[in-house]
Amino acid sequence: MRGNIQNGRFLTFMSIYLLASIMPIIFFNVLAQSSENVKGIPNYTDHSQLGIEILVALIAAIALLSGYLIQRKNELKLKIAEKKKAAYAEFLKDFTETAVAIMHDKKVDEIDSDRQRILARNQLLLYANDGVIKAYDNWIKYTGENPERHGDDTDVELFGKLILEIRRDILEGKTKLTVEEINNLNPFYRG
Repeated sequence: MRGNIQNGRFLTFMSIYLLASIMPIIFFNVLAQSSENVKGIPNYTDHSQLGIEILVALIAAIALLSGYLIQRKNELKLKIAEKKKAAYAEFLKDFTETAVAIMHDKKVDEIDSDRQRILARNQLLLYANDGVIKAYDNWIKYTGENPERHGDDTDVELFGKLILEIRRDILEGKTKLTVEEINNLNPFYRG
């Protein structure tokens, strides 16, 4: 809603700017035709000059509008990147807390843990890219089909691939790390 109001205000501003740019040209054209010899008033009897000035005003308005749209697009990208980082941080926090509890043979509050995991997954559904969701799906399918193999090499590797996809998404594909290189940072890796 707020974006629509801002866009409406901007379009209103652009319309006023365009009219303010063109109105003096039209005014001077009418005035010049009615009084051909008035000093300081351009003579627009040659309509090509009028067309050029209108074209210049339109180009300026289009450049202004383009700059505004590019700025809005960049702001939206930044907001989405911030949301992604928060979603990934919450997702990893949930798994880290669970891993620490399991490593120390502590009981995990199942209801609270499930709630946190579901809320973290909801954020992934909204903000994660396709690669992250596919890697998450592969990992969950493996752990669901092989619960007795929790923490084995394949489980750790699939979770590592998920971490790499998260890094690729946040860093816009610019990671050169491999699963093996991040294993020590993986909460499920026992070295």
